Amino acid sequence: MSQIQTDQELIEKVISNDRKAQFQLFELTKRLVYSLAFRILNDEDDAQDVLQDTYVEVFQQIKKLSHPDALISWMKTITMRKAIQKSKKQIRFEPLDGVPDESHDELNSWFDAELLDQAIRSLPAGSRAVFMLVAVEGYPHQECAKLLGISESTSKSQLNYAKGLLKKRIKTLLQA
Repeated sequence: MSQIQTDQELIEKVISNDRKAQFQLFELTKRLVYSLAFRILNDEDDAQDVLQDTYVEVFQQIKKLSHPDALISWMKTITMRKAIQKSKKQIRFEPLDGVPDESHDELNSWFDAELLDQAIRSLPAGSRAVFMLVAVEGYPHQECAKLLGISESTSKSQLNYAKGLLKKRIKTLLQA
C-alpha cells in the first residue's frame, strides 16, 4: 500500500473547516478508508456507511489531533473502530477446540493480491476481524482483544485459525 502524503497546509485548512480542503482530504484517503472498512465488514453498503461515519468524525474531531503527521493512522483507527462497532452483531467467534494449529506450515505457491483478498473475505467474521487487526493493521493482541471484547488468548487462537483457513483456501483457489 502506498503511503498517502498530506501536507500541513491541507490539514490546517481542514481544521478551519475549509470545504475544498475537506473534499481534497476525502479524495486522497477515501480508497484507504473504504478498503479497510470493507475488509472488516465484507459488505459494500456497510463499508459505505462506515466511510461516511469516519469522515463525519474526522472533520468534527480533527482539531483535537495533536500530531498532524499521524493523520492517516488516526483515520485508520477511527475507521477500524467504526467497522468493528458496526459488525458487533455479525462477528461470531467459532470454537476452536480440536482445530489443529497449522500456522507454521509455509505456503510456497505464488498468488496475487486479488486472490488473497478473496480468501480473506471468505473467512468467518470473527477470524477476519482479528486477522485484519493483528496481521494487516499491526494491532497487538491485547488491543485487538479489547476492541473486539474477547480475551487475548481468543485473539491469538482466532489469528492462528484464520491463517490456517487462509492457507487452505488459497491452495484451493490456486488449484481451481
